[in-house]
Amino acid sequence: MDYAIILASGIGIDGEELRSHGKEVFGSLPQIKRLIITAQRAGIKRFTIIAENAGFPLKKLLEGDKRIESEVAWCSSISEVALKQKPFLILQSNLVITPEALSSFIDSEVKEEELLVLVDISKDAWIKATQEGDIVDVFSTGGRAVGAFIASGKLLGESIRDFGSINLLVQELAGRERLTYKGFSGTYWMRLSSDGDSVKRAEDLIFAHVGKTATGWISRSINSKFSLPTSRLLVKSPLTPNMISVGINVIGAFSGAFYAIGHPVIGAICLQIATILDRCDGEVARVKLMETKKGQWVDTISDQVTVLSFLIGAPLGYYLVTESPIPIILGSINIGIFMFFVIWSFYFLSRYTSSGSLVTYFEIDRLIDDKKTTHIRKLIKLLRPMGRRNFYSLALLVLAIFGGYPWVVGATTVTLTLFLIHQLEDILKLRRVDPDSSVLK
Repeated sequence: MDYAIILASGIGIDGEELRSHGKEVFGSLPQIKRLIITAQRAGIKRFTIIAENAGFPLKKLLEGDKRIESEVAWCSSISEVALKQKPFLILQSNLVITPEALSSFIDSEVKEEELLVLVDISKDAWIKATQEGDIVDVFSTGGRAVGAFIASGKLLGESIRDFGSINLLVQELAGRERLTYKGFSGTYWMRLSSDGDSVKRAEDLIFAHVGKTATGWISRSINSKFSLPTSRLLVKSPLTPNMISVGINVIGAFSGAFYAIGHPVIGAICLQIATILDRCDGEVARVKLMETKKGQWVDTISDQVTVLSFLIGAPLGYYLVTESPIPIILGSINIGIFMFFVIWSFYFLSRYTSSGSLVTYFEIDRLIDDKKTTHIRKLIKLLRPMGRRNFYSLALLVLAIFGGYPWVVGATTVTLTLFLIHQLEDILKLRRVDPDSSVLK
């Protein structure tokens, strides 16, 4: 199924007016644009939008956005749509949902004479039950029906007279026992309403979801407390996620500078600030639906500049304080291992995955048979979470405060050596894996 009809006029499933919701803005995107991009990512390639005045006020909201690659047509009523004998996805214009939920829904089988209704039977934080056990939406205008439907052109043609109201259509077909239901499978959904707080709740919902996508306990439970409020401000600015990535890692680059001039604690603080804010580019990208593989690579490369700055600055500052050759030796080892890590990791991402994010490297075990795991690899798998930036930047801050240069540089060498062993084993085992058949693509 690749065709969707968006109802931006008429009456919704709960009797709500649909004409005004397409223009409402939250997360820096008008709702009509958010809904189209979401459905497009679920697999929809053609849209017909039913709107008053053939969508004249809404059309301008879509102009010039290169993310909208699908064909978009506008009609004043459903009677103007050329209905073919195939299934259509029908969406209310006030629906806020994820691509994954829509993708699961449009894969459903539906008979020509039936209307398939997406209903929420989950027990997540956005749903509550009455004393009688009936499931109702937390939001005042909610209900079990999500606001997404599937019907054939034949069925829509038969019920064309009542299609100004999806509510009446559902009632009519329910009376004729031509209604079926599909359980909701996704992370969240809600419908905008005439309630003045509706838009704020939608933005809160999306940011709450974004906050749960972080990897690692420290990132989810600590860093997100600072990054999410920052992202809420950044999402209202004209800054793109790529600009945010570069700006954050400029702060990170100061880490090496402060280490080099004799202020390891300030250097560690700069690295920690950059690590906390490093979530912001991804959060803004997901809220504004601007995630791209190019953006992942920009973020990954920018991060390595920050790390390289630290790896140069810490041993240099150590040497200037002690004038011992040890920090130069350890620093050279660290930089050498790091460069090997970067070259191999970038090769791995380009050959074995469809991602530009180093987070994907932590899924490498999906390509390697666990039955052949060595004792060294089992140990590394236990220590692997320490390789995440949100962990080691915090650890380096503690070491800088209580141990100074020797502990910072020494711990870095030990950690990098362990991960060098890890990567060498990865390289040996991946020789038996066909990149073209990788499960990470």
